[in-house]
Amino acid sequence: MKESIKRFFQEAKPFFQWITTVVASVLLLLAALSYELTGDYMGIFKFFRIIAVVEDHYAGDVDKKALLDGAMKGVVDTLGDKHSTYLTGDEFKMFTEQMTGSYAGIGVYISQANEGVFIAGVIDGSPASEAGLQRGDVIMAIDGQPTAGMELEDVSLSIRGPENTSVVLTIRRDGADKDMTLIRRNIHMQTAAGEMIEGTDIGYIRIALFSEDTGREFTEAYQSLRAQGMKKMILDLRNNPGGLVDQATLVASNFVPKNSVVVSYTSSDGQEEQFVADGTDEVIPLVVLVNENSASASEIVAGDVQDLQLGPIVGVRTFGKGTVQGVYPVTKDDAVKVTVAKYRTTKGREVEGKGIEPDVVVPLQPNDPVDYQLEKAMELLQKP
Repeated sequence: MKESIKRFFQEAKPFFQWITTVVASVLLLLAALSYELTGDYMGIFKFFRIIAVVEDHYAGDVDKKALLDGAMKGVVDTLGDKHSTYLTGDEFKMFTEQMTGSYAGIGVYISQANEGVFIAGVIDGSPASEAGLQRGDVIMAIDGQPTAGMELEDVSLSIRGPENTSVVLTIRRDGADKDMTLIRRNIHMQTAAGEMIEGTDIGYIRIALFSEDTGREFTEAYQSLRAQGMKKMILDLRNNPGGLVDQATLVASNFVPKNSVVVSYTSSDGQEEQFVADGTDEVIPLVVLVNENSASASEIVAGDVQDLQLGPIVGVRTFGKGTVQGVYPVTKDDAVKVTVAKYRTTKGREVEGKGIEPDVVVPLQPNDPVDYQLEKAMELLQKP
């Protein structure tokens, strides 16, 4: 792969030099004809000229792919919107894998807190599960590279890799560090799964992410638990970064009243849009668990439950990402992700920068011996 990239830039160099020469020649011709160089034409000239100057005159080594990726990221970064970005090949691949729920990795959900990057959950039957990784384990380093200061997406990219390759995680547990070597396998991430809480009529369903199959997976889990006698539900959206709004609507259709507006927004062209859930006549008591890493589509669902007064929200204030992004491929290998709208909950509340305030505030630390938020949810549902 590296050789093919290197060969591409070697072959592309004459093209960049040629196009720079052509653009410069056209600009000189326009100047000679007394045309004024402004706007897009000057910007295009500057772009190619800067690349050519750096490539030809910089004293050190130039990573041409990184140079172009950085330039393209810079274009989108000027918007000043942290949710809009250029997705490089690796980032676009990871995004696609996340939405489809299939990737090569070790099978962990990760999150961030003051302690650093920690494991928020482990997928049953995965390499991580077989190696004994646990919720609350702090990932100090990946293949010797410290995770301190790394973005969560970069940590996730570093853990993933080709199937059957190894990755070494330095794990901190109970104050002691330990290196663990794991072999990556193809992981199909089940984004929604549930179980009955023993000795009760309460069902528990956790949604890790709203991907392409989440609506179907949640509906299957919900119907199965109803058949087992579920009369009350705990919906766990903690550490759920969001995902596809249409899947959040399909999830909500199982427990909101019929024809409920799940989310509304004004698109970039000024059009008013709504996602309406089919809903149900059999609304059951529920509690929704959230934390500071519950974002986007998970905030939509939590906000709707709160607006419709279907049950209390338990945990801490959510992330506060109330925008919708569109992903537009540049080539088959990369894309631009840009904010296209701000969404509103059922009652028209905007979430961006504000989050969802829980009805019952219950903090929880990664290493707490008891899940106090879950216990509070059970307590609320068991009240007469």
